[in-house]
Amino acid sequence: MERIAIVTGASGGLGEAFVDRINAMPNIDKIWAVGRNPDKLENLCSRFSKAVPLVADFDSNGVDLITEKLKSESPDVRLLVNNAGLAYLGRFEDMDCKKVASICNVNCTVPSVLMASSLPYMNKGARILNISSASSFQPNPFLSMYSASKVYLKNLSRALNYELKPRGITVTAVCPYWVDTGMLPQEKNGKRINYAGITSPEVVADKALRDSARGKDMSVPSFLAKYFRIYSKYTPSSIVMRQWSAMIRKYL
Repeated sequence: MERIAIVTGASGGLGEAFVDRINAMPNIDKIWAVGRNPDKLENLCSRFSKAVPLVADFDSNGVDLITEKLKSESPDVRLLVNNAGLAYLGRFEDMDCKKVASICNVNCTVPSVLMASSLPYMNKGARILNISSASSFQPNPFLSMYSASKVYLKNLSRALNYELKPRGITVTAVCPYWVDTGMLPQEKNGKRINYAGITSPEVVADKALRDSARGKDMSVPSFLAKYFRIYSKYTPSSIVMRQWSAMIRKYL
């Protein structure tokens, strides 16, 4: 039985960092590198021997394609990395309904369904890594949909990690602060955005894989992310939201 890893959002940034690390794992035979852009996926797979491209658009039938491939090949899924995600920096009222639905779908529904589809093909020692965010530690005005969706993914991950312990399957919520990927806009309304404490994708991927191997239900890379988790826990949300809003408002 072929031992595989599935990485969504694989063609760049954090997804590529995970593919790089997983490619060196001796217990993985093949990596299903999932993404929307066929050219980027082909480029990725030309650089990593175990990676095979799987073009899937999660706003269309992407989840069904992966589910059907699992059914037809019945692999041993050793790793599932739910990395694909969407964000919107701005006022909720400025988003159209299609954008709102897409963020909910890609950030919440897709990882949930992929976990449900993969679990029948997972055995003891399998691991799921769901890319949440430090934004899940408190409400974030003007990043409201992203923040709320990452709360969902964090709490679901931690609950499933508990549920799946009897099967020896680990589920880890990965909660970084800003990550230096193409997902982050470099400017807003002509103003250069300064991302304090930005972390490289490689640092996040390395720590996430170490923490999941140790059975942890959360991985919080970087000092700033750890500090923000503690600060948000003990500081009233009204104060944290006001501070966050003062910092981000100039980009709106």
